[in-house]
Amino acid sequence: MSKDGGAGFLTTRVDVMVNWARKNSLFPLPFGTSCCGIEMMATLCSDYDMARFGAEAIRFSPRQSDMLIVAGIISQKMAPVLKNIYEQMSDPKWVMSFGACASSGGIFNVYSVTQGIDTVIPVDVYVPGCPPAPEGVLNALVRLQEDIGAGRTRSQIREINQRQVGRHA
Repeated sequence: MSKDGGAGFLTTRVDVMVNWARKNSLFPLPFGTSCCGIEMMATLCSDYDMARFGAEAIRFSPRQSDMLIVAGIISQKMAPVLKNIYEQMSDPKWVMSFGACASSGGIFNVYSVTQGIDTVIPVDVYVPGCPPAPEGVLNALVRLQEDIGAGRTRSQIREINQRQVGRHA
């Protein structure tokens, strides 16, 4: 209500409002396969409190998640499982590559380890380190939220392109 007792108005575009809601209510799905999973848990504890950024509601079902956090080594046998989990998530969906092993294979330059999860699924943000510090995770989360708010993530761009193709068909 305004000072004169009348109702106030808020003018904005629908996509701006939707992106604001998306960036402030992320539902992460942790996919921890090795030591980076412990640091990921530390980020959720009270010392660092990932909840203040709107990403505290951890989901363990891909159908209820919109942000996949891949932490640790992804072997060649685990790659199809990761891809399947990614495909089960509904759009729009975002991926955080957590640590050196998930981002580039880390010190494991062998045939049995994928040399980065971006060879399996698209990645929106990378967190460097072995293992990364919780501050790095929070920094990556804020960066991802900025990209979501601006509509610059892979799945949002794909969504816009699909709508444009539908209009011209």
